[in-house]
Formats: sequence, C-alpha cells, structure tokens
Amino acid sequence: MNPAESRNSRALVYRRVRAAFVAVAVAATCLVAWAAPAQALPLSVTVTIVRVAECCPGGPIDVTSDADFYGRTTIAGNSTDFGEIEDQSIITPNWQATETVDHSNATTDVKIEIFDEDDGLNFADNQIDLTSNDADRAVNFSIDLHPEDSRCYFTGDVSGPCGAEVTTQGNADDGDVADMTLMVEVNEPPQAPGRHVRCLHSPLWPQPGETVTITAEAFGDQPDGAALPELISDQLDIFFSTDGGATRQKIGGSGRQTTFSASRTVGAGGSTFSYSCLAIDRLESVDSGWHTVQVGDPPQGRAVPVLLSGNRENALDVVLFPATINVRSQPNNPSNTSLLTFPVYSGPKDANFLNHAGAAVAELMREQRVLDNQGGINVWIARDPAATGGFRDLRGGDGIDDTCQHQPPANLGVDYGFANVRAILHPTTPPPGNTNTLRECAFGGVLSAEAGENGVFIHEVGHAGFGLADEYCCDGGYFQTADVPNVYLSNNACVNDVGSLGGVAADCRGMDSVFDTDTNADFWVSDPASNDLMNDNRFARRADRRRMDFVFGQCDQARC
Repeated sequence: MNPAESRNSRALVYRRVRAAFVAVAVAATCLVAWAAPAQALPLSVTVTIVRVAECCPGGPIDVTSDADFYGRTTIAGNSTDFGEIEDQSIITPNWQATETVDHSNATTDVKIEIFDEDDGLNFADNQIDLTSNDADRAVNFSIDLHPEDSRCYFTGDVSGPCGAEVTTQGNADDGDVADMTLMVEVNEPPQAPGRHVRCLHSPLWPQPGETVTITAEAFGDQPDGAALPELISDQLDIFFSTDGGATRQKIGGSGRQTTFSASRTVGAGGSTFSYSCLAIDRLESVDSGWHTVQVGDPPQGRAVPVLLSGNRENALDVVLFPATINVRSQPNNPSNTSLLTFPVYSGPKDANFLNHAGAAVAELMREQRVLDNQGGINVWIARDPAATGGFRDLRGGDGIDDTCQHQPPANLGVDYGFANVRAILHPTTPPPGNTNTLRECAFGGVLSAEAGENGVFIHEVGHAGFGLADEYCCDGGYFQTADVPNVYLSNNACVNDVGSLGGVAADCRGMDSVFDTDTNADFWVSDPASNDLMNDNRFARRADRRRMDFVFGQCDQARC
C-alpha cells in the first residue's frame, strides 16, 4: 500500500493512526494492533492413588477371595477410570489422574471412588467405604489453588498439603471398608524466567472517601518483540500505608496467581496514601516500591501527584493534561478565529479523562524496561486545561503535515516546568480519512494522545521522554542522538553501531523521507521492521531498550 492510500485506510482490526515528533517536516504513522487479551494459564492437577488396602472390623470385602479393586478419580468434573486388579486385598497401584484447570479458579473439586468387582457368590460390585463420612463412601475434597501462606493444600473428607502422602480410612460399621493413601500435586506450566511486578491503582485520582482498588500483576521476562508474559507467582502481596511507608499494613495476598487485587477506602481531601506490591516466585522476590497518591486536591500547586514513586530530580516526571478546549483551525490566519471541533473532556476530574489517564499509565508500564524502573516514574494530573490540533498542514497547503499544534496552559513553565513529559489527552476523534481526524504528535516535551488508541501514548512518550526517533517510512521525525541512537543519518553510522546491539551490518536499512525532493535514503534503522515501538506502536526493540536504559541511568544521576 502506498503512503497516499495508507493515510485513508481502515481495516477490521487495525486502525491507522498518525503521530509526529517535531514541528517542521516531521511526522509519525502508527499501525495500531494491540495484543489480544492474555489467555488463561493452565495448572496441572494430579491425584495419585498410592495404596488401597482392606482394613478394619466389619467382615471381609469378598467372602470367597481377596478383593478385586478398581477405581475412578474425578477432577473438575472429568473422570479417569482405572482397571481391575484381581485377587489382591492390598494394592499399590499408583493410579494417576491428571487434569488441567484454569489458574484463575479459586478451587477445584476432586472425587475418588474405589469399587470391588464381584460375581457369583460375592453378588454385585461393592463401593468401598473410604471415609468416616456416613453420607458417602467416596472421598470428596477441594483443592485450594491460591492459599495465602502455603503452596497448596486440600480439605474435605480428607485434608492435607499437596506433595505429601495422606491416608484416609472408612467407617468400620459400614462394611466393605478400606484405607487409602493418596497424594495431590498442583504444577504450573513452563514459564519465562525472571520476575517483574506491576502495581497500579484505580481510579487514578481518587476523591475523598472513594474506594480505591490496587492491583498486583506478575510477569516473566519480556521476549524481544512481544508482550510481557504472565507469571503464575507463588505469592502476591499488597501493602497499604498512610504515612509514606513508615508503617505498613498487608491488605491482601494470594498464592499461585498472575494477578491479585485489594481495595481500601481512602481518607479526607488533602491526604495521601501509599501502596506497594510484592511478588515471590521460587523463593525469589521482586518489590514494586512505594507509590504515593494524592486524595482530592493537593494543599498547594497545580500538579496533582497520582503516582509518586521517587524524587523529582531522579525520576521521569509525566504530567497528564485534559484536552478541555479546541485550538484555532487556522492559527496563521488572523481573520479566521474559528476553532476545530474535536471532542473534549470537561476537566481533570472528568471520569472519562481519568479512565484515559489510567489506561495511559498502564500502557507505559507494559514495557519491562519501564516496569523495572517504576521507582523512577512519577505521574501527575494537571488541574489546568490544554488543547491540541495534532500534526497538521498549516504552512504550505501542500497536503504534507508540517506543524505540531499544541496549546498548553499559560502557566506551563511556572507550574509544570519540572516535567519531562507533558501529555495532552483527548477523547476519541473520527477515524482516518475524516477531515476532523487528529494526528498525534510530540514537540518540545509536549505530546498528544487519543483515548482508545493503544500504543500511541507510549510511542509519543518514546519521543518526549526518551528521545527516540521514528523508525517507520517515510513522514516521521528522523534524527540521530549524540548518545545511543535508534536512528542514524548515514549507513556508516548504523553499521558501526549495530554490532553493539547484537546485530549485523545487513540489519541496517535505509529509507527516504518525504520532506526532501530526492529519492535517496535519508535515515537508517537496524531494529526489526515490525512489532516495534517506534515503527508500529508495539514493543521496545533492542535500540529502543538501550535508549531507555540510558535515560533511566541519567535519571539516577539527577540528569533526566
């Protein structure tokens, strides 16, 4: 598809959004294809019947021979039958039944039945009594898949820990009695190495007396060009504090979960609370660190700290502005004072804006590099209005977008000058091809991002926060940073650097910018051409990750 066609295209599951980085002759085109929701992870539940033995007073099971045991184990409604073992009143069959269950289930039920096969003088088959429960001869129990303080246990007619042999015995008064030794095991699927925890709250800016939900999510190491994989963590804990973490209260915990949530009612306006999340897996733990949140309006200042994780001097500070007004449609024409007609939010406490802001923060935390440095990310809500016209053709009337038209508040420098990233969030605009389509852009540390366009916010933060250049062709923002670039202005520069990224010279590919008249290559990239944050709004690849590491390192030195 050529660029002219792509600017007006829309497909069933892909939506073409456009973004930009600098004001003149710089743009960005973003093919958004958000990953499907994570699939449920299976747990493997295995029940082993180790031993069955005739026992206890009450007469023999068979009057003319030893017992002929056979059995059935039912796990989560699925049954496994075990064949007859003839003429043995004591057997060690190690009958094993295995089923997979969704890890998000709280429990799973198990039923074990043992029978004696009979004919002739022994009459019909008998069900063997295996418990002291007079109501039922079978063994019924429930496995707790997510105990808070132990790896796994089960309770019911027989109780015990997983991974250990446990014995149950029937009621001697009932006849046809046996004892049985069994073992229960619950195993996790193969998982990615590494441990990472995302710890966020909702609503992002809570008001006095509101209920806030804190969610901990565990992940393994992020594969190149793919999403963070869910990790079934042995333990997830959430802690809450009203004094910045000096004292803390554990408000919830669960075992063998990928995600766990707990809620608290927050205090009065002007107060703050803090929370943290801990994930433990295979005896290794990872802590999110404390996040501090303002309740209601702050005692002073126009910026509301809604996710304060570190000192401003050592953190990447992100301020989120609601787009509450529209910009002029023709700012270079003094006689035309008409405004654009994009949808806007009512203000910083607009529930739709706060939902958008919360989604933007979660999107930022989808990258392992950001997640591992969440102690160096602060997020603020601006109490002042802003506006954006996006990236538009305002200079030549030639159809080439050339101006990033943002309108921050007049007090931007005074009240928000500390921020590294200032993001203007606006509601959904019409789809590409409509004259009212807003193309996102970033310039001078100010960016725009649309509700529902997954990947655009973090792409624009890649520009404004990390100094990453666009990597797609052919109307983006192309530049080479002095340190650890992701885009090069010559093939030699790319070839000389690609080895430090683990690549080879053949990875370097050149592309021509539309902002000059020739057809020669103007910039070179070595990252893959798909599933790339600065190409199609997907995931940070090797050059992107290196740049992120560099910026967080600068923040550690108070040089963000």
